[in-house]
Amino acid sequence: MKAAFFALFAFAASGLATPVISQRQVDSQASEIDKLMAAVQSHTANINKTTEAVPDSPSLTQQNAAAAALAPDFQALTDALNSATKTLSKREFWAAERSALCDSGCLLVKVKLLVFEIVCTLKFVIVKLGLACVLAYLTPLIIALSGLIKCLDKVVNGLLFAVKGILDSVLGGVAAALLGLL
Repeated sequence: MKAAFFALFAFAASGLATPVISQRQVDSQASEIDKLMAAVQSHTANINKTTEAVPDSPSLTQQNAAAAALAPDFQALTDALNSATKTLSKREFWAAERSALCDSGCLLVKVKLLVFEIVCTLKFVIVKLGLACVLAYLTPLIIALSGLIKCLDKVVNGLLFAVKGILDSVLGGVAAALLGLL
């Protein structure tokens, strides 16, 4: 009987503590997303520059050479996303001081901009080079991005639906293939 009472009490206490932790999460995550966005923009700029240098309707050799040149930036993007996901997933990270600079709506906008930055770059690469030559690099990148989004979905309700909407609108027919990687 005592065990059931304490279990029920612990469950109720954790339910009451969730809103306070949630705001701390949002504040901390917004700062981390800003750092991630700066890194992402650096790598997507390099990817766009390399892809622009490829002629229209490239040969298979040119596609493979361009994909090989893009590989370090795709790997750096993947590493940045994985690093941010690990940081945002740590319990100690949530104990940071509350700054009240960002609420869940602000965080949603930041994540949408981050996803939009990555997805637009991916669309440009896929349209210019084709999916086959870059699929090996995109698979870990999309998996890392989905890990970040799943981590953040615990704080921002509806984030997965918002990201799906971005993928559908920006990538069109390619979105189904990329969502299949998740």
